[in-house]
Amino acid sequence: MKIGVVHFGWASAGTAQIVRTLIEGLSKEENTVYGIECNKTTKDIELKELSDKDLSKFGSHRYELSIFPQEVWKEKASTHANSLANLDKIILLGQVETDLKQLPAKTLQVPISIFNNIDGSQLTLGYDTAFNAIVKNIESVRDTASSLSYGKVRTFNVQIPGAGPSKLLEHTALAVEAVVVKDAKEETIVNLKQHIREKEANKEGYTFFIMDQTVNPEQLSEHFKEFDLDWKVVEIDDSQCGGPFPTALDRLLANQLKKAVVDWTLSDQPSGQLLIQDNQALFEEINSISEVVK
Repeated sequence: MKIGVVHFGWASAGTAQIVRTLIEGLSKEENTVYGIECNKTTKDIELKELSDKDLSKFGSHRYELSIFPQEVWKEKASTHANSLANLDKIILLGQVETDLKQLPAKTLQVPISIFNNIDGSQLTLGYDTAFNAIVKNIESVRDTASSLSYGKVRTFNVQIPGAGPSKLLEHTALAVEAVVVKDAKEETIVNLKQHIREKEANKEGYTFFIMDQTVNPEQLSEHFKEFDLDWKVVEIDDSQCGGPFPTALDRLLANQLKKAVVDWTLSDQPSGQLLIQDNQALFEEINSISEVVK
């Protein structure tokens, strides 16, 4: 049996653990695991055989698959059947819109995302690590801000990954008592100005605005020239949200998911997706082969 695995980003340590377990669990059954990757030049799909012979030599990091750009996957959707025709099963690590009828094999989608935004799943692998990393980063900024007095409100604009509403954005703001900035519309600016006036009236030395990549903090500053502010921008990028050291919860989820992925691969179950409920990985069948999984 030939199994293809494609990685759409985030939680590299967790995905490496899943892929490693696939290779170890399937190699004894004379199965072959392929990494589905994107050619950087032609944007075509390429299959890279992943062998258990390299496990001891390279360790688990050997199986951190290159991230497949989601926009290329969507763009090349009509060619998937030809590119992946020799595979018996396909495993999608991460969230991407895909029409299962365009894939030539049984398919399993695994809930991996730092945004915790997969319908029906209480958690996604990578979210807890990203959430904790962002909060830790902001709290280190707070420690510095609280120890210095500038005689003005220091306004820290913290920009985190994402391009729209997400639990990561909302939960981060709640955890650090910050204001979410979703856009630069007039109503938003009025509310932010009132927030700063309250900080000035209470003689508080700093505040945090939290935004994703759809909001430009430098352009936002143009609306606040009437204030005497110390305007700061803190960018937290993708690389700071993952890394090789996942939280204990993400380790738990990775262990649950890797077992469920192998079990599905060795079974005769239909196409579907894994969901996390009460820290357990559950399989949900996709009822219609034409259904688009998001």
